[in-house]
Amino acid sequence: MPDRDPYLLAQMREAFGRVVYSHKTHEKQADICFTKHRWQQGVLIALTAISSGTFLAAVVGLLGNAVLTSLTTSSIALLVSWMSLGAQTFKFEEESEAHRGIASRLWDVRESYISLIADLMSGTVSNAEGRERRDELQQAARDAYADAPRTSSRAFARAQGGLQNNEEMTFTSREIDLFLPEALRLGEGEA
Repeated sequence: MPDRDPYLLAQMREAFGRVVYSHKTHEKQADICFTKHRWQQGVLIALTAISSGTFLAAVVGLLGNAVLTSLTTSSIALLVSWMSLGAQTFKFEEESEAHRGIASRLWDVRESYISLIADLMSGTVSNAEGRERRDELQQAARDAYADAPRTSSRAFARAQGGLQNNEEMTFTSREIDLFLPEALRLGEGEA
């Protein structure tokens, strides 16, 4: 088995770390955009319902003051128009889907880096093969980044918190054993 190039391994580990952060940041950005989309839709539905109710109340004559009824109906209609225009301008659902798509592509790159690092460390891949596969993964990451919408500092902070504090990317040996059928468990710690 030829000697493993420590610089190649270090570079792959660094690239893996960057992809992990990018993947998680795009996931968090997708969540942020989807939450905004849900709020946008909820407010639009609520305002439309209120507007319809106010209009019907005015038609039936339940609201005594005609000027007040007219102003209320007009104000709510203006808010509905404003929210509709906002929904046309700020397409949070589309942005969320774009981030989810990029995260999916980066997930594949991330998992491929894990496999490549394991293969390199076990000696089943030569340094030359490792460099070739590394170059392919770098190209796949470059292609994903070229199509990626920008992320926010808020999404990065959430990704950082998830990865560093909530261990969103890690499992204990015991947890992995519990996921696997009994025949495939390592038995490190009682599962």
